[in-house]
Amino acid sequence: MVYLVSSLPSLTFGQVPPISIDEFNNHSRSQLSERQFNILDSIDIRKTENQKNGNQSVALLIEEVFHDISEIRSAKAQNRQPALIRVPNRVVSGNPLQREEQILKWQWEELDNIESGQTFTLTVILVYKLRLQILTRLNSFDKVKGAEVLASVVNPAKNKEEK
Repeated sequence: MVYLVSSLPSLTFGQVPPISIDEFNNHSRSQLSERQFNILDSIDIRKTENQKNGNQSVALLIEEVFHDISEIRSAKAQNRQPALIRVPNRVVSGNPLQREEQILKWQWEELDNIESGQTFTLTVILVYKLRLQILTRLNSFDKVKGAEVLASVVNPAKNKEEK
């Protein structure tokens, strides 16, 4: 565990991920026991299922964030204020891209609380993977492609005519 934690490149919010998720998984697989790697492999910031095998704080964070994101969408559709469990109200403002970036930043900060006081533990590795997933998601945003997707959803008939 000590070697794995020490050998990972540091992560800073907003940076381009220094390694891919696959590289991280391959490196982790060779350093962790099968049981530990199975826990690590099941952790995913984009899914709520299969999180209970790992750190309970991580599982609860992911579950409550999913609930709040769903509530934000429902409240927006119903033109009301969302009733949030975990995500602060300050991240609800802005356009969808800004909201997503704010939620990712907030999740990053929440992971500090989970990792606090931990050294060379599986929790540190789990938090690292979640942060790497956050950076990967953040760096996947492309304004040009996003505008194209939005246009195809908002006005699909016009797009068919142009083709």
